[in-house]
Amino acid sequence: MSCPTENALGVRASALERCASLALMRWLSRAIATAALLLFAVACSSSDATAPPFVEVPAFSAPQKPRQSPPEHAVGGFSIKLPQMTLAPGDEQSPCFLFPLEVTGDSRLVGGGKITVGAGMHHGNITTRPKTGDGIRPCAKDDTGLAGEAIDVTNGGAVLFGSSTQIVGTEWQSFPEGMAYRVRDGFEIVARMHYLNVTDQPLVIEPEYVWFTIDPASLTHELGPFAWTNDDIHIPPKSASRITASCAFPKPMHIVNAMPHMHKLGTRFEVAFYGGALDGERFLDSPGYDPERGVIEQFGPAIDLSQGKGASFSCSWNNTLDKEIVEGIGDNEMCILFGYAYPPENAFSALGGGSSCVYVAPPAP
Repeated sequence: MSCPTENALGVRASALERCASLALMRWLSRAIATAALLLFAVACSSSDATAPPFVEVPAFSAPQKPRQSPPEHAVGGFSIKLPQMTLAPGDEQSPCFLFPLEVTGDSRLVGGGKITVGAGMHHGNITTRPKTGDGIRPCAKDDTGLAGEAIDVTNGGAVLFGSSTQIVGTEWQSFPEGMAYRVRDGFEIVARMHYLNVTDQPLVIEPEYVWFTIDPASLTHELGPFAWTNDDIHIPPKSASRITASCAFPKPMHIVNAMPHMHKLGTRFEVAFYGGALDGERFLDSPGYDPERGVIEQFGPAIDLSQGKGASFSCSWNNTLDKEIVEGIGDNEMCILFGYAYPPENAFSALGGGSSCVYVAPPAP
């Protein structure tokens, strides 16, 4: 894909919108749920399997696991439980369900949540959107399309949860004190799930989610979701590979937490500052894939990308198979970073690949 390299102010909006539209459609056909109105884009990246490693992690930015309990100042919340499904050995399913958004209490600021699930869930993309009906019910066919999550958020919805790949047990997404994203009245929950049974026994899958709202008086920073992905994945048989993309963003973006999304061949996911005095300094060094521990990390203080031009992110794999691995599902791989940042209007998403990195602005409030 070829995208403009000039400053956004020097490129006609129509050309930028066409470029960003193509990039986002390619990304949303594969990525974790996040979304944006296509406002403007700039290309500034690289993708290089032989790129040098990032420098060591600065002590000031070392990430921690999110709080393993409800957020501070919790005053209410809501929950959903997915209908039970049995997966045969080797089976792969992508069910989708709609739930009413029934919040207890007056607050609509979500300060955290958790998922509890047994083996067999590859991931779940949970969003909200304007209400279309009542009760728990399967999604319509149109709800499972390639850009469903993007359309939800463009229409004012929130990204409620993204979980680590193949996580088993309970995983928390509990933000630092005073931080939360917003949900709206008159909306419903959309749960787009991906189940994969890699065992030789049937599995019963029944994920349960719980979210916690916080006192509005305690809010210090409202959050917005973002996702960065690099789809330039071509791993030869029986070999190791690494790709890197570097993305510039036009306004200050503060990263509060981050979750890599890779599959079982993934060995490392690194994120570093791009440009400025901290160029190359890594603030996330993750195994990328860890179903037992999970890979969600949280930053305190938040990572301030305005100290440089933006961020570089790198994915590494060890292909133990006798075939080439590309971007995709099944045995194939992904290189995605999902997270939350503030302010929400500066939570930029990005698509890297080849010699470009297109950033996508979030929806207008």
